[in-house]
Amino acid sequence: MTDDHTETAAAEPLIQEADLAGRGARLGAYVLDMLLVAAIAFAVMWSLGWHEGITSGDPAATVRLAMAALVAYGIVNGHLLARRGQTVGKMAVGVRIVSRQTGRLVPLWNAFGLRYAAFQLAFQIPIAGTLFALADALFIFGERRRCLHDFVARTAVVNADWEKPLAAADADETP
Repeated sequence: MTDDHTETAAAEPLIQEADLAGRGARLGAYVLDMLLVAAIAFAVMWSLGWHEGITSGDPAATVRLAMAALVAYGIVNGHLLARRGQTVGKMAVGVRIVSRQTGRLVPLWNAFGLRYAAFQLAFQIPIAGTLFALADALFIFGERRRCLHDFVARTAVVNADWEKPLAAADADETP
């Protein structure tokens, strides 16, 4: 037998709409992260003399730039993602990544591997990658404000001060 309170709590989603990060905050975090990563990746490319390949349209140089950007993103944000569910940009705008199911921080593989690395590599595919990147971004206009990479990684981006409700935390801990 269940009471009304238990049924109501089970029907309510863990993360409410008001808890979700705004689209503008997510865009701002993304822009800040990409500016920082691009600056580092281009500095590496310039210091190694790879910049000439970019200006001449060498496909190998584009791959090197993409790999430099992935490494830069991982170095700059890896620890922050693992410990806080945030990147530098997300910290600046006050949002963080959590599991859609539990409200807890996600493993680094989800936060970096699925949400960022896999998608950034797919975006490098000529023409199809650009369309895929556009589709990923346009998903933010859905009701739950989740990009395609959020669905794949099973994440949500919430306001940084959001805490999982106590009742849900207790339910997660029961065997």
